Amino acid sequence: MSTLRERAKKVLFIAVAIALLGGTLALAELIAGWTENVKLTRIETRTFLNQSAPLMTTTRWLRPHLADEFINEQPDAELKRLLRTDSFGLVLGPPDIRYQDSTRKILFLGGSTTENNEVDEQYRFPFLAAFQLSKFSSQSFEGLNAGVRGHTSHDSINLYLNHPSSSIRDAEVVVVMHNINDRLRLTLNETYRSDFSHSSEATSIGLIDAGTELIRSVWDWARLNSNLLFLSDAVIRRINRAENGQGIEVSERTLDAYSGVASSRVHIFEQSLRNLIAVIKANGQLPVLMTQPLGRQSVEQDIFNEAIRSVAKTESAGIIDLARAFEALSDKPTLFYDDHIHFNNYGSKWASEVIAQTLHQIIGEKNTITPQESFTCPDLRVGGKSLLTAPLHENVLRGRYPSFDSSDQRLLFQRNHLDGSEIVILNIVSGMMEEVFRSSDPLGLEHPTWIDEQRILFTQRSGDDRRLMVFDLRDRKAKQLLVDQELQGAIANVGSDNAIYFSGYKHVDQQPPVLYELTESAGMPRPITIPGEESWRPFASTNGDIYFINNSTGRYQVYTKKRDEPLSAKRLVMQSDYEQWDPAVSADGLLLAFAQREGGNFDVFTMRNDSHDQKAIRRIGTAENEWDPRFSPSGRYLLYAATSPFGDQIRAICLK
Repeated sequence: MSTLRERAKKVLFIAVAIALLGGTLALAELIAGWTENVKLTRIETRTFLNQSAPLMTTTRWLRPHLADEFINEQPDAELKRLLRTDSFGLVLGPPDIRYQDSTRKILFLGGSTTENNEVDEQYRFPFLAAFQLSKFSSQSFEGLNAGVRGHTSHDSINLYLNHPSSSIRDAEVVVVMHNINDRLRLTLNETYRSDFSHSSEATSIGLIDAGTELIRSVWDWARLNSNLLFLSDAVIRRINRAENGQGIEVSERTLDAYSGVASSRVHIFEQSLRNLIAVIKANGQLPVLMTQPLGRQSVEQDIFNEAIRSVAKTESAGIIDLARAFEALSDKPTLFYDDHIHFNNYGSKWASEVIAQTLHQIIGEKNTITPQESFTCPDLRVGGKSLLTAPLHENVLRGRYPSFDSSDQRLLFQRNHLDGSEIVILNIVSGMMEEVFRSSDPLGLEHPTWIDEQRILFTQRSGDDRRLMVFDLRDRKAKQLLVDQELQGAIANVGSDNAIYFSGYKHVDQQPPVLYELTESAGMPRPITIPGEESWRPFASTNGDIYFINNSTGRYQVYTKKRDEPLSAKRLVMQSDYEQWDPAVSADGLLLAFAQREGGNFDVFTMRNDSHDQKAIRRIGTAENEWDPRFSPSGRYLLYAATSPFGDQIRAICLK
C-alpha cells in the first residue's frame, strides 16, 4: 500500500515539476516577446526568410504564390502591406490592373531595393514606373519585378539565364539596379565566386554533415518560432562578436564603416555588369542600367554609381540616373525608410516618375497626354514657387479642397495637421494668407467652398457628427446652416442659382446619405436621391444637371440627374472599371472633371459634356494621388490637391 502511495507521490511530484517547468518556460517566452519588440521582429524575420532564397543554377528558387502580410511602419499608409508573387515568384503589383497580350513588358532586376518589400504594392517602382509610362504613352506597359532580397549583379545573371518564366524573355527592356549588395559581397569576398560544396553521403563524414545540417535546420525553425530562443540567439551573437573583436557586423547599414575595401574591387563589379549587358543584348533586349541613391552620404556608393554610368556609356546601354536626379532634391531623407537605403512610399513614387520619364525618352514613345504648355495663363505663385509648374516633391502650398472666388484671386482651401485644422484664404496677387476658421481637431473641418464673395460654406465635424456651417467674412462669425438639428450635412456645393446641395442623414444609423437641395427662400432642404443608396459629393451644373457619386454598382461612379427628376432617376456618366470621386463642372457647363482610381492611386480626368463618345482625358497623372478637382470661375485653371511627402499639396493646370 505504501509502495503505491510512494509511486503516486513520485508521479505527482514529477507532474508538478513538469507543470512548473512548463509554466516557467511559457512565462519566459511571454516576457521575451515583450523585450525590445522581439515577438514582432521574430515574426517579420521568419516571414522575410520564407520569401526568397538564392536561385540555384537548375531550379526556380524564388517563392511562388506568396501572399505575405507585414505591419506597415510608414506614416500615411495602410496598416498592412502585402507581398504577393505569381506562379514564377515574380513580385506582383495591385490586383485591379489587367494586361492585354499586346502589353509591352519591362523587366526589373536587382536586390531588395528593387523588390521594394517595404513599399505598398501599388507604389513599388517596378510596377508603378511601367504604369506611369503607360499613362502618357501610346501603348500599355507592364513592369516585371524580379528583384530578390540579397541579390547581386552576379545573381541577376543567374536569374536571367535560368528563370523558367517566359516573361523574362518576352520583356522588351531590362532595367538593372545593383550597387549596395555588390559592395557588400565585394567587401566580404575578393570575388563573386562561390565555394564548391561537397558531401560524401556513403561515408561517416557525409552522415555527420547531414546530421549537422538537420540540427541547424531544427535550430533555425525553433528560434524563428520562439521569442525566448530568438532573443537568446541575438544576445549570444552580440557576445561572440564582442569577444572576437568584431564591434561592427558587416551589413547594409554598417557597410560604409569599411570604406575602401569594395571600391578597390570596383573593376570586378564593372565586369559583372558588362556580362549581364552582353547576355541581355544577345537575347535581343534593350539593357538599361540604373544608379542607386541613398538617404545618407556614402563615398563608395558614389564610386559604384559612377562605375554604373561608365559601363552604360562604354557598352551603349541605357542609363537611368536616379542618384543624380536625387541630388537635386531639397528634402532627401523624406524619401527613404528608416535605414536610409530602401525607399518608402514617397521615395518609390518619386523614383517611378524619374524612371518612366527616362524610359519614355530611351524607347522613343510618343506622348499622348494633352499638352498643357500650349496654353498660356497668368502664373499662380506662392512664396516664389509656381502652382502650375512646381513638382509635388516641393513644398509649395499644403491643403485640400481648393476653390477660387469669382475674381480668380482669392484661393480658399482647408489644411489638416496633427495640431488641428483650419480654413484659409490665400490672396494670389498679394501673397497674403488669412486663417478664417480653426478647429483643435485634426479632422474637425471639411470641404470649404464659396457661397458668394463674403460667405463660406463648410462642414464642422466632431466624430460622426457633421454640421453644415456658414462663415461670414464681414462679422467673422459662423452659424449653422440647417434649422433641423437632427439633420447632419457634409460635402456641400453651391449651384449657380445659389441653391446648396449636400449629402445628409438624420443620424449615423441612417447612413448611407441622401442628397439634398436647399434654397435660402425655402428654408427646408428637399431630398433629390432615393434613400438606401449611398450618394456623395453633389455638384450642380449651370444647365440644371446634378453630378454626384453613387456606389450602387459596388464601386463609386459618377452619375447625373436633373434637379426636378424623380428621386430614383440617375444616369451613369461613363462606363468604367474603376472607382471615381469628386465630380466638378466648369462654369460654362462644358467640362466635367473627376478623380479616377487606377492601379491603386487617383488621377484627375476631364471630359466634355457636349460630346457623344464620352471620352475621358487624363489631365493629371503623377505617381501620387490627385483629387479634389475644381474649375476656376473664369475657366482658366483646373485646381486640384495631391499627396506628397509634405502632406497634401495644392496645384493647378492651365486650361486656356
